[in-house]
Amino acid sequence: MYEAGKFSKSKGTGIFGNDVQDTNIPVEVWRYYLLTNRPEVSDTLFTWTDLQAKLNTELLNNLGNFINRVLSFIAKPQGLGYGSIIPDASGAESHSLTKRFAERIGICVDQYIEAMEKVKLKQALKIAMSISSEGNAYLQESQFWKLYKQDQASCSLVVKTSAGLVYLLACLLEPFMPSFSLKVLKELNLPPENQFSLRVENGDLEKAKKPWEILPAGHKIGTPDPLFKELKDEEVEAFRKRFSGSQAERVAKGEAEARKLAEQLEQTKV
Repeated sequence: MYEAGKFSKSKGTGIFGNDVQDTNIPVEVWRYYLLTNRPEVSDTLFTWTDLQAKLNTELLNNLGNFINRVLSFIAKPQGLGYGSIIPDASGAESHSLTKRFAERIGICVDQYIEAMEKVKLKQALKIAMSISSEGNAYLQESQFWKLYKQDQASCSLVVKTSAGLVYLLACLLEPFMPSFSLKVLKELNLPPENQFSLRVENGDLEKAKKPWEILPAGHKIGTPDPLFKELKDEEVEAFRKRFSGSQAERVAKGEAEARKLAEQLEQTKV
């Protein structure tokens, strides 16, 4: 379903691949939206406000916010952050908050693997995004910004654990949003070919359940930048108007506007 009606290829009703290119909305946003809404067991509905909500709430405020908070804090100069260097940290097993956090992440990773093996893509993507939510909750509960001044050892543990989770998220989300993962790996200053495989035999799976062990102390990250941009109400309304009616009607409207503009330019020359 498209807005209030039905997608129709023959009538050209809806938004299609050639239209998507013209929106300038990043490809990873489209991939995320389509995968979360893919009709696995029933029909689905596309609306511009739903696309806006998923981008602003799930990608920007959840996933993007977590990654940017972690990497931006690490990138701050010494005295305010870690000078772009992953800190050394120990004592995770005795740090109750981090230990509980790792247990929850381990459960999510197992559930993600099971869903992917059963080709339950929507479920796997939802689980990966829940890991990001767990990361945001971990940051808030730890109050790492206070720990930096009050308890450097605990702060370093929280930051190193969170940075490892950033890398884990890039790996888990790569099948769904490969361009997003490449951006995250660039910000982490890590080569894309070294991603986790999550195979039991190579030790990656166990390391994923201990995120403080994922990135080595002393590793220098790249430059963090916002990964997603807010989609505003006025943009949504503009898209709704722009892609209303059929493709044929939109083409005719565009041609009419082009002729009108050409006539105006001709009159100006005269």
